Formats: sequence, C-alpha cells, structure tokens
Amino acid sequence: MKVYYAHCMAIYNTQQEVRDIAMLEAMGFEVLNPNCPELSQTVRGMRASGKTSTEIMDFFMKIVASDDVDALVFRALPDCSLSAGVAKEIKVAEECGKPVLELPSGNTRRTLSVQATREYLREIGQR
Repeated sequence: MKVYYAHCMAIYNTQQEVRDIAMLEAMGFEVLNPNCPELSQTVRGMRASGKTSTEIMDFFMKIVASDDVDALVFRALPDCSLSAGVAKEIKVAEECGKPVLELPSGNTRRTLSVQATREYLREIGQR
C-alpha cells in the first residue's frame, strides 16, 4: 500500500521525518514523501519557471488524489496544529474516500496519570 506522508515543511530534513518514514516502511507501507529528491527538484523547477505557491500546492493535491496513492498519513506540528498545506492534503484525501491516519504526536503531554484517569472516568460517569 502506498501512502502519502503529509507533513509541514518545518519538519522537512529533520530526524522526525526520518523516524516517521522508517516507521511507516517498517509497517510495510511504500511512502511517497513530498520532500523526496525527485519532487523537490520538480518544485524547484516550478518555482524557477514562475509558478505560484498555489500552483505548486495544486501539484501536490493532484498527487494525493491520484490512483498511485492509497492513503494519506500525516504528522501534526508539536502543538497538534496542522499547517495549511497539510490540512488541504487531508481534505483532498477525504474527498477521494482515501483513509487518513495521523501519526501520534505529543503522547507524553497527553498521557494522564492513573489517578487523573480515574478522576476523569468518575467525571464522565464511567466509574
């Protein structure tokens, strides 16, 4: 299964990008990274020929919508927000009926202690 790895350009060329791709490949996915050398070269050519950011983003939207991509996997920013480009890519994948999966983010900050979990369960009437 080929997945499009949507992530903010701020994550390009970072250890997070390397870890994400390695994890997806270890799970058996073929990863289409918009930051791969071939696509980066295409984008440089588009910029050199005067293409706008909107036209470049449209290029990536077509990739997400193509039959070559089976699903979209995305990485949110550390504060769990989504950059505009990633949000657009998610929307296109959803409109095409493709599965969309989020890579975990901020697990340590979001993890409740045992006591906090029990308190939460009491508050919602589950204990």
